[in-house]
Amino acid sequence: MQCFAISIWIHHMNVDQLFDFLHERIEDAPAYWFSEAACPPSVTGGYVMVTLNYGQFDLLRNSKDWDSNLFDH
Repeated sequence: MQCFAISIWIHHMNVDQLFDFLHERIEDAPAYWFSEAACPPSVTGGYVMVTLNYGQFDLLRNSKDWDSNLFDH
């Protein structure tokens, strides 16, 4: 499983929170989505795609499930 890379989308203001979580500096993972289309509308700048290796994604997934589309487009 070491060759897998998974791309997720997170709000641009949560990038630091994601990496703090992955480095075990905090316990709460930020919300994330599997596609840009599933991200809810943002009034503060949008979303960025972050690519994680499988180990990082597994840590994230075991802490928090991906958010479904909370808003109808």
